[in-house]
Amino acid sequence: MKNRLRVRSILVFVCLAALSTMMLAQDSRIPGGDQKVPLGAEVRNGKLVFASEDGEYRWWFDSRIQFDGAMYFENKNAMSNGVTFRRLTFALKSLLAKDWEAELDLDFAEQVSVDPQIDLRDAWIKYTVPDMNMSVQVGNFKEPFGMERLNSSRLLTFLERAAISNALPLGRRMGMSARYWTEYGQITGAVMGHETSTRVDKGQRDEGFSTNLRISVAPINKHGLNLHLGLAGSYKTPDAVADLSPNTIEINARTETYVFNPKFLHSGDITDVNYYNRYGAELAFIMGSFYVQSEYMGTKIVRWYNKEDVDMSGGYLTATWIVTGETRYYYVDEGEVGPIESPINSWGALELAARYSVTDLNDLPSGIHGGKSNQLMLGVNYYPNRNIKIQFNYSQVDLDEYATRKGNLIGNDDHSFIQMRFQASF
Repeated sequence: MKNRLRVRSILVFVCLAALSTMMLAQDSRIPGGDQKVPLGAEVRNGKLVFASEDGEYRWWFDSRIQFDGAMYFENKNAMSNGVTFRRLTFALKSLLAKDWEAELDLDFAEQVSVDPQIDLRDAWIKYTVPDMNMSVQVGNFKEPFGMERLNSSRLLTFLERAAISNALPLGRRMGMSARYWTEYGQITGAVMGHETSTRVDKGQRDEGFSTNLRISVAPINKHGLNLHLGLAGSYKTPDAVADLSPNTIEINARTETYVFNPKFLHSGDITDVNYYNRYGAELAFIMGSFYVQSEYMGTKIVRWYNKEDVDMSGGYLTATWIVTGETRYYYVDEGEVGPIESPINSWGALELAARYSVTDLNDLPSGIHGGKSNQLMLGVNYYPNRNIKIQFNYSQVDLDEYATRKGNLIGNDDHSFIQMRFQASF
């Protein structure tokens, strides 16, 4: 009952915040101060935006609904066909006094049918140095590692990221980063801590941390013709997780689907970890309606007591063709690929896509049997407009004998599946 009241209270707060913002757009009186900034409301790129005429202030909403369904053609393990809300997010983003930005992003999907808790996604403050192409960010956000992992879920070519993009990048964490960019590239450095959802051991153990560096260059950078090359590296110490023994980590990944949730690829406990280094290389090329993206990443886990180091790696290659002729945007200041253009045709845009990925979480000499997958993914994406996307995927999965989810599943389970998503972004 308390959880329901908590959710309702937050929803009421969100509604009141939206109402207050609209009222301020019409009334320049601001309680508690003499600064008066009239706001205007409009739709930009499918998002509702409130902005001041001088460009110093801007607020906008960024909400997302992703409704997924999947059917699995089973082999050795029973897999659950069904449907789920993959994401139900609400974000409020803002530009403050021109040089400051802030974002609060919440997700309701994980617990919507079980326990109505709220998952904190992004919660950060950013300052951009005037006339210097440099910004500093603090709070909870994605660590700068992995091009596909950094990209927004609303822009994914397939329903899920490649398995290696979920296994090694750590996603959102508490931390601080700094970025510098030009019209031909960017460099980002960060110091990151723990996940907000992690049950951190607050006893006598220090929290784990990582240092990250990501560099990307765009020697060709024109709209509709872009070449992106990137490198990333990270030094990481084990997190102080309450559920794991000290200096113990786990590395795992799903086989690029979410309705069936268990992770075939799972290293189990890797004990006595001193630190681990991660490294990655990125390639993206846009030429009109054709787009290619590829990444390779790996890790070396260094352990205490003369135990064998552990090496894991993987990569993927994605190729897409927008049949209706649109191209994609590229953001050089972030080193990321953006959405496709607004559909040329009144009925929308159509995209065909293919991806082949390899993820190897085995290191047999060190006794780690996390499993290996070779996976082919084919996709069709339909964009009726800028706000709606309908996706269909077909995948074939080749798993080795060690892909058993820590011995809880049967290995060598080669199988296939289809999955579909209806997405609204607004």
